[in-house]
Amino acid sequence: MKIILFHNHNCSKSRTCLELLKQKDVEFELRNYIKNPLELNEIKEIISNLAENIEEIIRKNKEFDYGRVKSKLELSELIYENQKLLQRPILFYKKYWICRPPEKALEILGID
Repeated sequence: MKIILFHNHNCSKSRTCLELLKQKDVEFELRNYIKNPLELNEIKEIISNLAENIEEIIRKNKEFDYGRVKSKLELSELIYENQKLLQRPILFYKKYWICRPPEKALEILGID
């Protein structure tokens, strides 16, 4: 099963998650979406297959009113325009998971 870590190198939680996966010798693809921004279709895919509540996809320390967003498409477009809003890190393993705390990645993968 393919594993992808959607990573922001400026985020301490994302860096910790990356290090945990490396320490456990997990084979994964690293997707640094700050260096190589996500395409709109990638964001739609993440939102449509998020294992968590969709409201968790936006960072909590950002002021954001979900009442303004009428659909998943509008949310996708908003994140596409400002990818720093995206919660991180996000791990893809069967579904998309927000790994906060970073140790959640190991739990999702069934690693002690």
